[in-house]
Amino acid sequence: MVDRGDAREAADRLIAAFGSLAAIGAAPRRRLAALVGEPAAALVAAHRAAMLWALREPAVRGPVMATRYELIDYLYHRMAHDPTESLRVFFLNRGRELLAEEVVARGGPDALAVEPRQVMARALELGATGLILVHNHPSGDPSPSLADRRFTRALAAAGEHLGVRLHDHLIVARGGTRLMEVAEG
Repeated sequence: MVDRGDAREAADRLIAAFGSLAAIGAAPRRRLAALVGEPAAALVAAHRAAMLWALREPAVRGPVMATRYELIDYLYHRMAHDPTESLRVFFLNRGRELLAEEVVARGGPDALAVEPRQVMARALELGATGLILVHNHPSGDPSPSLADRRFTRALAAAGEHLGVRLHDHLIVARGGTRLMEVAEG
């Protein structure tokens, strides 16, 4: 494994390269391994997985978004430092309990392509009656783009016709998390 002297040196290298613990946790494992070796990279990956699991459990137990702060904390650590944009959907039952949490689309550093019907098809497969959308902005700015607003409106309208309510749309970025009200879309 890593002895104490090596651990301090490895930590200094990682902070110098990435700037924060959150950025280290989100870094690709191969990049970590190049800086500090595979054993230390494996420890970082294991620590991040355990931390995300610990943050996720209280966030999705019971009605999702009943306690927004726990969900926002989990999502910030999960997505804020990802270098590519992704759309994560929480599919909910009538009691707003979690049926599934899935990444339904991945894109590049500043956009992703997804159609409302992709999301609605999966919601109907799962028997979901509600959705919470979450996507990240790798730029660091959580402000919604025009495309974000259009997609939110289109998805909410499609859901209205299918009996699947869009409860919330969150945008996660290094600069914070923005709750985009569905009416704002």
